[in-house]
Amino acid sequence: MRLSPVADEQPAITNSTYVSHVARTLWENLPGLLWSALFFNLACIPAFVLLFLGLVVPGLLVMAVTAGPAWAALQEYTIRMADWEATNSRIFFKAVIRHWRSSALLTLLTLFPWLALWTTLPLLQISPVPLVVWLGLGADFLGIVVLSALSLYTFPLLVRRNTPIRDTLRDGLILISRYPSNTTGLLALGILFGFAIAYLSLGLLFFLPVIYSLFIATNSLLVFSQEA
Repeated sequence: MRLSPVADEQPAITNSTYVSHVARTLWENLPGLLWSALFFNLACIPAFVLLFLGLVVPGLLVMAVTAGPAWAALQEYTIRMADWEATNSRIFFKAVIRHWRSSALLTLLTLFPWLALWTTLPLLQISPVPLVVWLGLGADFLGIVVLSALSLYTFPLLVRRNTPIRDTLRDGLILISRYPSNTTGLLALGILFGFAIAYLSLGLLFFLPVIYSLFIATNSLLVFSQEA
């Protein structure tokens, strides 16, 4: 169990205190975050191995049933930390079991545009490239952006409110429309972290996902409080 000030002594999360709240939560819960990062990365190994071997479709499907539930558990873990609630490793594993089915379905939905993109890319070798292929690529990229933005809210909604998937998707779309600046900022941060992993060091894969989860978790507490 972490050692941190009780929730009543913490200032409310606002747009002006958002970054400082993330930084303080990260600093005061660093050991627990490192443990959760280890658990999450272990769950991602099977999918990473398949993707490294070039087995993209099997890799994405395995990612849905392993990394997806682990991401949901990481979200519950970091939301509790950001809300100054007691956390321990049992919470992570219980969350994996409790949200396995729903989180796997949400992950499959999020990965669907990536699967579509993978099947569309070989068609670019046709000369000239048909217009329908360009339209398909545009639809794939649009789907990636929309569903990536949606996942910023669906996973916190799933673990925090335990709503059915249909209601989770509906509420996620509502939050995207009401908080476009929050959504854009988190997407930009995710892209920045992705470039850091790709161009600086793959070792950042161990740390950055859990830090990104903490940003998403804190944002979810912010918007949930504003919607209350």
